[in-house]
Amino acid sequence: MPPPKAAANPAGGPTAPPRSLKVTRKNVAVFTATGCKACENAILDIHYQVSSLARWAHFTFWPYVLGSSWEDLEKSDELDVCFFAGAIRTASDEEAALKLRQKSKILVAFGACAAFGGMPGLSNLHPGGESALCKSPSDDDCPELPPLRSRVAALQQIVQADYILPGCSPPQNYIWAILQSLVCQSESAARISFAASRLPQPIAQAVMAGVLPPGGSIFAGEKAVCASCARIKEEKRFESFKRIHQIDPDPGRCLLEQGLLCQGIATREGCGGLCTGAGVPCRGCFGKAGAVFDPGAKMVSAVSSTFDTTDGEEMKKIAEEFVDLAGTFYRYTMPAQCALLQNRKELK
Repeated sequence: MPPPKAAANPAGGPTAPPRSLKVTRKNVAVFTATGCKACENAILDIHYQVSSLARWAHFTFWPYVLGSSWEDLEKSDELDVCFFAGAIRTASDEEAALKLRQKSKILVAFGACAAFGGMPGLSNLHPGGESALCKSPSDDDCPELPPLRSRVAALQQIVQADYILPGCSPPQNYIWAILQSLVCQSESAARISFAASRLPQPIAQAVMAGVLPPGGSIFAGEKAVCASCARIKEEKRFESFKRIHQIDPDPGRCLLEQGLLCQGIATREGCGGLCTGAGVPCRGCFGKAGAVFDPGAKMVSAVSSTFDTTDGEEMKKIAEEFVDLAGTFYRYTMPAQCALLQNRKELK
């Protein structure tokens, strides 16, 4: 069969070269350290776009889906892209991060646990948790669990990640946006217009063009979730703190002003306010907004300024109604974004 002819240019200029029908598939890996595997499931939830992904990607290492082993990884060629999910909780997690960084051209911190430490990072509040494991009776013939690190770490605290995609789990539109840039070579820009509209301009332009975004980019917005939340802010104050099961919130008003601990004021936008739109307070899974130094400190400031009292005793009474502030304000970000822990060197 003769090769396809170049398309004629109606303007009379140089003719465009024929489009190659051959697709060079990229070697892709997906791995979860300490995590729930929801981020891996999210990759499979991109619906009809899976067909495009299958066309462009060759998954050479994906233990959760393919049952791949570390021997398979060692035998494979260099990885073009690796999506690393989960926090670094055990010695084997750290070893996996080092191996995959060495093997991969591009390493993506995929999801809140890899990006910030996630919920496993809350164990840093109780670093002595390993003792219960050590004192438990076991059979000598049983395989041992990997030893725990003294502290949970985010991926970037162990190795350098090239890109970060936050979320618990990451939204489908952003997953497709990052796949579009790193794997699928601009298969269809129309499918990612929603995601691109919420990305910082340099990343959005790269995504729409199908080229690599600037190194270190976070696939999310810069502003806080409040910037994209449709709820009305009336600068009203509350007299008592409420938990979500205790009230039926007004569907149009700001949740924080109704006494609910909504973290939208401290959290990076990009999700489109999915939780707040459904009447559920933001939980902070996209990490801190670009202008926020410490998400917990920002929330303490926001909540205390919303108290409808100046009396010290009344403020103390309201504050006592809060349950587990550290676990709430740093639910996803304790290892990487708590200012009191950022400069600590005992991460191992």
